Amino acid sequence: MPFDIPSQPLTSALERYGATARREVLYDARLATGRRSSEVRGDFAPSDALQVLLDGTGLVGRLTSENAVVIVPSSPAAGQPAAPDIDPKKADLVIRARYYAQVQERVRDAFCRDSLLRPGRYRIAVQFWIASTGAVQQTRLLGKTGDARVDSAIETTLRGLRIKDVPPPGISQPLTMVVAPRPSEQTQDCAGIDAIRTSGEVN
Repeated sequence: MPFDIPSQPLTSALERYGATARREVLYDARLATGRRSSEVRGDFAPSDALQVLLDGTGLVGRLTSENAVVIVPSSPAAGQPAAPDIDPKKADLVIRARYYAQVQERVRDAFCRDSLLRPGRYRIAVQFWIASTGAVQQTRLLGKTGDARVDSAIETTLRGLRIKDVPPPGISQPLTMVVAPRPSEQTQDCAGIDAIRTSGEVN
């Protein structure tokens, strides 16, 4: 896959990566603050391109599905002495990655339930804050989709959303999610919701 992403502020680089790779990207907004991406030019597999883009940032990408990735701090450097018990830093990374995956899945399901918001036809980056109850309490669009109805529906849907688990300690907010245009018929992003609809469980 061809990539042409110059070195730039990490937030805009990740948005461009998501659009090129056609992947959802989720990360703590504060993780990107003050960081710049490395240049990515040439043909790469999407995962390899992300590794190049994040080189030198202290961050890594973790796939949560074939078409979705979360950005987290890298693990402690290799070669450090192993702790007798589970490394709390590594355990924290696992907890964060699992929570981000849960958030991605919940947002994707909510969008798939709305014919206007089904992924595939638009590109948008959105920030949102999750309260200690698990409810999304504030949103901010980073740009526009080009359709005011979609923009409004995204914010309305997110504000009514509740995540099953509450944010784990240490999560920086807001979270930033990039939704990239890609054919859901190929990615099967909405396959689960479509199956439920077919069975008659969703109106």
